[in-house]
Amino acid sequence: MITFTDVENNEYQAQCEIEKTDAVNGEKSLSGTIYFGQDVKANIAKGWTLSFLNEEYVVVTYTKNDKENTVAFSAVQAFFYKMSKTGFYEKWNGSHPLASYLDALFAGTGYTYDNTASVAAFEKQDWGMSDRLSLFNDIIDQANVEFSVEGTVVHVVPAMGSDLSTIVRKKFNLDTAEIQTDNTSFATYGRGYGAYSKPNDTTSKRLEVEYKSPLYDYYYPKFGAIEAIPVADERYTIADNLLTAVKEKVDKSWAISLTLNLVDLQSVGYKYAMAKPGDYITVIDENLNFSDKVRIIKVTSDYDIRGTRTKTEVECGSLSFAEQQKTTQTTLSNVASGKAQIPNEWLTSQVQIATDNLLSARTELKFTDQGIIAIDKLDANKVVIFNSAGVGISTDGGKTFKSAITADGIVAERIFGNLISGVGFKTESKSGYALTLTSGTLRVIKNDREFGSLTATVNSNTGIPNGFAIWNQLGSNFSIDQVGTNGMSLPIFKIPETSTPDNRQYYLYGSLMSPLISKQPGGMWIYNDEKLSVSADGGQNAQFSVKQDKVQVWGDFYVYNGSKNAAQVTRDGVRATPAYELAENYVGDIGESKTGEDKTVRVDIDPLVFDLINTDKPYQVFLTAYSDARFWVSERGKDYFIVSSDSPDSAFGWELKGKRRGFEDQRLVDTKDTYKDLEKMEGLIPNGNQNIQSNS
Repeated sequence: MITFTDVENNEYQAQCEIEKTDAVNGEKSLSGTIYFGQDVKANIAKGWTLSFLNEEYVVVTYTKNDKENTVAFSAVQAFFYKMSKTGFYEKWNGSHPLASYLDALFAGTGYTYDNTASVAAFEKQDWGMSDRLSLFNDIIDQANVEFSVEGTVVHVVPAMGSDLSTIVRKKFNLDTAEIQTDNTSFATYGRGYGAYSKPNDTTSKRLEVEYKSPLYDYYYPKFGAIEAIPVADERYTIADNLLTAVKEKVDKSWAISLTLNLVDLQSVGYKYAMAKPGDYITVIDENLNFSDKVRIIKVTSDYDIRGTRTKTEVECGSLSFAEQQKTTQTTLSNVASGKAQIPNEWLTSQVQIATDNLLSARTELKFTDQGIIAIDKLDANKVVIFNSAGVGISTDGGKTFKSAITADGIVAERIFGNLISGVGFKTESKSGYALTLTSGTLRVIKNDREFGSLTATVNSNTGIPNGFAIWNQLGSNFSIDQVGTNGMSLPIFKIPETSTPDNRQYYLYGSLMSPLISKQPGGMWIYNDEKLSVSADGGQNAQFSVKQDKVQVWGDFYVYNGSKNAAQVTRDGVRATPAYELAENYVGDIGESKTGEDKTVRVDIDPLVFDLINTDKPYQVFLTAYSDARFWVSERGKDYFIVSSDSPDSAFGWELKGKRRGFEDQRLVDTKDTYKDLEKMEGLIPNGNQNIQSNS
């Protein structure tokens, strides 16, 4: 994931393909394509920044592609952007040390510098009144130094990089090599003018040198002396030093860059994980007749949406003139001009096999207005046509060409190969649904609308790949289905179109065939906003229900190896009050009363309690005296009982216990559970049957 930041410093996440460029004394820049991250794609604007490989970049351009639902952007390292947007409103003249120029440019910018280059003071005329980046580049060029940026510190050095012993060799650890030339500034002759013999007299004789390159005589008959711009610098007082400067200017006038695609530069001793601009390496490529030390001047790296570097291209420059000359006579030039055959090692085994098959074919060629037509002598239905429109292959005598190569693309009914690679693949149905595979991401699309995708994921903090994810776009369903015998499918798991990042939803259908286990720290939550029910009869009825203010149980309720408690708040914390247990199923009621003048009183059973107990069965009444008298139950009626005392007006308390209706005959009911059943209940009887008491 790449972190983008808007003008108000709000952060957003997106997945992008990135191309990163680093160069000697050049801007660090990015170009990329955003594939995932709706907030970024919809809202990216001026002033946005992003963080990539611990460096801050400023977005300078962006292009939205509605068809592919992507955004292409370019960005530069923050230092170059901020310095180019900050003016220097002074004008300097005369000679000043390098540090004075740097102090003035960096003042108030938030950036500091570290200078390890020894540079004599130099003169500037009308220097200033421009942006700070342009002025900075100007003094860097004149001081003949280089720089790099790390965070908010700019390191000014005599030269970047190191002279390494690393050797890169074709077919050993070099994948491809390409040499480009530019002769627009080509010269064979140069002059240099140094200090005056009398420093304060510009009419006095001046130190002067001239240089002719080894190719001077070769080009002179046709062009004469091809002259370079003179080197004019009064600081040169020694002829050899001035001649060296002129020689370097002439010999490097033919610009050449060597581009390398490295398989693994580090595996042959390169001590850095990434190629560093400024480093010197030795490159050997017999195919190009090239073998010498070159300098890395630019590094371009590609990163996929997982943050994995997929390609690193290294551009080298500063080649000597002798290297340039012999490069023009390479094997590559001879092959291009037809003077030499392609070396066998340039061909893969598959190409060689195809070549052998083509050469062994027995074919009749016809040159017609339609182009060159090849007809198999043994089967006239096999026809190949070649013309300016392309190549076509027919198996029906030329009526149709089901395999063809034209400017519009390649058409084929079947393609065979161990590996088919490319930027993107697409399959499309007649109903309009399409699957596209681009940059390692599989997308489901219909009529330019994307429904979901399968892609790799990375750690948002480290950028390291850590897995893959299946995404459904907002407003679309995602389901895993089971196909029935009638060909129709029903979902087993479904994310509905109403699901959003703030209100994630899913449906889980069917039966769970494995234990439901959670290792979540702190416990496991199962919750609902209104009611939670548990069924053990296939969903026909609920045996257990939780509401906001109550818990309900239908059927018998058993507690193994424990007690049924009510939690009560006391002055010394919350205490458990166990339920009273009986061998039979009773319902009770408690009350108080008082006998009258006739020493008796009738106590009516509460009608609701009467509904709960069966008074046809004997019920029990327990009495407690609250007066100096003796009490007894003199009569037990169906819905009442009478209490008598030996003294009038005597108070007492009573407790009624009657058998619950429907459960009158239950006594110590057998649960049908065995000891082995209990052993399966984790934690109930770990050390034996301690809940069983012996009568022996």
